[in-house]
Amino acid sequence: MEFEQTQTSGIFRPVETKRASEAIFEQIRDLIVRGELKPGDRLPSERNMIEMFRRSRPTIREALRMLERAGYIRTIAGSNGAVVMPPNDKNLENSLTDALSIGHIPLPELAEYRTSSEAVTAAWAAQRRTEEDIRAMEAMLARMADCLDDYEQSVNMDPDFHGLIAKAAKNSVSVIFNRTFSRLNRTFMIRQMASMPADARLEMNRRVHQMHVTIFNAIRAGDAESASAAMRIHLTAFGEDLSGGTL
Repeated sequence: MEFEQTQTSGIFRPVETKRASEAIFEQIRDLIVRGELKPGDRLPSERNMIEMFRRSRPTIREALRMLERAGYIRTIAGSNGAVVMPPNDKNLENSLTDALSIGHIPLPELAEYRTSSEAVTAAWAAQRRTEEDIRAMEAMLARMADCLDDYEQSVNMDPDFHGLIAKAAKNSVSVIFNRTFSRLNRTFMIRQMASMPADARLEMNRRVHQMHVTIFNAIRAGDAESASAAMRIHLTAFGEDLSGGTL
């Protein structure tokens, strides 16, 4: 379905802001999230959008690139206007990230929720994991053990291990939440650890790795209660190590 200029002129508003591309991105994204623009709908042409938003072609193109990177639309070479995409994991993940970031939710509340949700996820993983899941986690732990003295690499690999637990839990919502928390958490973790002495970082990485091993052993044993408890201990201790600021 293609929206003509007369149909769209009533839902788009001229942009009066220094960061016009972001404002246009947010307008179109919100229309897609609310269902006013549906999967398969075609956005107006660039020329029409320039008139509707009263902004330059580069600004419109940047907004469209942002929408495409976020998974909301797809541009088709040689066509007149981008197409709205069906909902997918990337849409949901970006929407959740936006909601958490824009809403200014206090970090302690995010930490509290993450601890509870990942404890449940670890229990599910213990009940539902496959041999393939076990092998993947075991291999990841071995790789992590080899880079304990490299805090940036350790920080980047930590979400991968938690992601494998979410995958083993066989729950797509857990996977999305896990990726979102990891995205929000990674930059903060690197910044916090960069301010720590090298020996303190190494000791912290060793403690974290041992807690990961404890979680893994419980999951491998199929012990849901122990897996959940070990995850709670891990996230609580890690948050304390980072002065209570981690997600």
